[in-house]
Amino acid sequence: MIVNTFSKGPQSMNRQNATKEIIAYSFKYLARENEIDKISITDIMDQTDFRRQTFYDHFDDKYDLITWIFSYETSKLIQSLTVWEKWQEGLLYLLNYLEENSNYYKKVFSNMKFDSFKEYFAYYIRKIVKKVVNDYFRIHVISNKNQAIIETTADFYAYGLSEMLYRWVLGGCELNSEMYHKIIIQVIGYRTQP
Repeated sequence: MIVNTFSKGPQSMNRQNATKEIIAYSFKYLARENEIDKISITDIMDQTDFRRQTFYDHFDDKYDLITWIFSYETSKLIQSLTVWEKWQEGLLYLLNYLEENSNYYKKVFSNMKFDSFKEYFAYYIRKIVKKVVNDYFRIHVISNKNQAIIETTADFYAYGLSEMLYRWVLGGCELNSEMYHKIIIQVIGYRTQP
């Protein structure tokens, strides 16, 4: 039986999240040795000591589970990364997370059946970047009248960053997260000097 090892504090107090965590842990555990599309819902649930229907009580399918895992495990990032001054910390957190889970995400990203996860990943990165960009422009007193500039800047950094991270993971995180973090900060620094 799989034991819940996701617990990260108050979030885990919720019984529904605890069940989701166990299912997610089972899936990630199985993904270490198996191709993701070869893992069945039955395989996942056999590891948990729950009924197969319990999976469907919480998730629509494996894609929904994969999306939930990413969102849940990186929720700290969204909460802490809403201001310009902390974007570097948030980026490092995300890079460390992806590097620590690189084998899993490499399987997710390379599986064409889960190509829509790449779209979700880009959406998630854009959500974070948009908050940071809005704060940057607020600090640097660029009015909301220039909304097109704000939106274009957010899209430029979000889609560029999400594609870079996607390729970094597929490449096996060749540069470690610390080194990659320094490079990305340097690149962004060239464009954000007021």
